[in-house]
Amino acid sequence: MSALAAIERFNDVVEPALYVFGISAVVAETLYLAKKKLPRDVASRRLGVKCGLLAFGAEGIWHATAMFAIQMWVYEHRLFDVGFAWWVWLLCFVVNDLMFYVSHRAQHRCRVLWAIHVVHHSPKHYDLTTGIRGSALGFASAFPFYVWIPLLGIHPLIFLTVDKLFKFYGLAYHTEFVDKLGPLDRILVTPSNHRVHHATNPQYIDRNYGGFFALFDRLLGTFTDEQEKPVYGLVKDWDGRALWDCQVHEFRDIVRDVRQARSAREALGYVFGPPGWKPS
Repeated sequence: MSALAAIERFNDVVEPALYVFGISAVVAETLYLAKKKLPRDVASRRLGVKCGLLAFGAEGIWHATAMFAIQMWVYEHRLFDVGFAWWVWLLCFVVNDLMFYVSHRAQHRCRVLWAIHVVHHSPKHYDLTTGIRGSALGFASAFPFYVWIPLLGIHPLIFLTVDKLFKFYGLAYHTEFVDKLGPLDRILVTPSNHRVHHATNPQYIDRNYGGFFALFDRLLGTFTDEQEKPVYGLVKDWDGRALWDCQVHEFRDIVRDVRQARSAREALGYVFGPPGWKPS
């Protein structure tokens, strides 16, 4: 069996496994919360599941059709021929993690990207349904940051497989059941580190953007340890339960602000400036 055929077979296993893992984990968490009679926002958790189905469905279709085709075209113009050696997978993993950091930071600092990513940050609780809550346009905000990777000679199937494995890990750290993990908190993105990222406490805002390693947060000065108990949700007052509202409320606010803009510069600031930007 060729290396490419083996990757295709492995990828065919990983994708359904991701969905089985996600569904099983959410069901197990729900049963545990119910058995222990722990407080939970049932309506918000249901909204998280709906958003997750929408986001993962849209992304799955995008990756299986347009994304793969575009990356194959990019791969045909690759700068290097690196094949399918083990270190290519490691390279893809590190590059993917770097792009996760860069794209994630951009999604918090550019309002039109934040309008997509805000869906993930909207719940006032932190659990696995928060982990799967996403926007139907999430794939669009990630596209510019990942499409170029095959230029390095990394085959698109390697990228898609690594990206799916990232999602396994990314879901797992959306939990409050795991406390600090000692030295691992200094190296990896752990539940503690990512709780900081989802918090609205002033000292936690726009911190801990990493996806797997904490390295890039540490190198670029955006890492913060969990100290004070996190308060989740959005800085702005939003606590809706409707699927459509959850998906578009920030876009609606952008349109409102642009209509009130007094100049083209102000309009651009409302669209591409950081969330909360106001003209001086």
